Amino acid sequence: MRLSDFGEKEIIKELSMSLDIGDDAAYIRSGDKYLVLSTDMVYEDTHILPQMSWEQKGRLIVTVNLSDIAAMGAKPLAFLLGYGSPDMDYRDFKAFIKGVHDQCDRFKTKYAGGDTNWMPKLTLSGTVMGETKNPVLRSSAREGDLIAVTGNLGSASIGTKLLLERDISPSELGNPVFLKALQPEPRIGEGLFLNHHVNAMTDISDGLATSLRDVAVNSGAGARIDIEKLPVAEEADILATEYDLDSVEHALYGEGDYELLFTFKREEIKVISSELPVYVIGEITCGEDIVAVDSGEEFKIKKQGYEHFRSCPQKT
Repeated sequence: MRLSDFGEKEIIKELSMSLDIGDDAAYIRSGDKYLVLSTDMVYEDTHILPQMSWEQKGRLIVTVNLSDIAAMGAKPLAFLLGYGSPDMDYRDFKAFIKGVHDQCDRFKTKYAGGDTNWMPKLTLSGTVMGETKNPVLRSSAREGDLIAVTGNLGSASIGTKLLLERDISPSELGNPVFLKALQPEPRIGEGLFLNHHVNAMTDISDGLATSLRDVAVNSGAGARIDIEKLPVAEEADILATEYDLDSVEHALYGEGDYELLFTFKREEIKVISSELPVYVIGEITCGEDIVAVDSGEEFKIKKQGYEHFRSCPQKT
């Protein structure tokens, strides 16, 4: 058997038999706080769009790591970068490092160093450290909790598909849909605020359906969402109509939206909504079913979304 026969989720499940893993990041007690640690990789063929500038590539590797810290409701402290690429123009390398520095600075994270090596294709590995007194886990959702997200869904997925399959002119890249694909942002501030008000939280980079399942299964609960409440940006709807795409399908199963999915007690809604533009999309239920309702019709949410080894091209 090969790793592709398992997929990323099953591999992690297997590793969890000997490692204490299963959340967006690891957390280790240190005095009266927890150190929060995460590592994430970016590879040229599977993560980087051809239209990305070198600065955007630098920002991306920081973002994908900081998003895991945000999902734990933690404050980022330091970032380490493992960099590998073929020989390249030094000006491009400097632009890349500027992107790393700028994104770290924006979120008050120390760019603390790392390693560089020759590689046949651009390969990046980030490691980030944060801290919190109260790590927010995926596994703490409770029956009756409301389910909400921090921003619109499907834009990054639609933007990625069009950038890969259509001839999008440079003048169009300022569209918020394409920007969400080319220049995602971690929800650090939102995560820090939500830390004090939510039961469970995760990021949605691998898709809403996948993230919702992660929370429900790890919490020993079910989930029910309302398709009509999924927040889809007007610009995404316009592009979806223009190119004959299903914006709801992308919102539910598309990847790349570095938003936060979280659950909370109903009485917290006024406090949360007074500080953040959040969107309530459903609730945690008893049992094991993970379902959606669309115009009164209920259906099970498919086990679909981005998953390494299963989603990447395979050599034969």
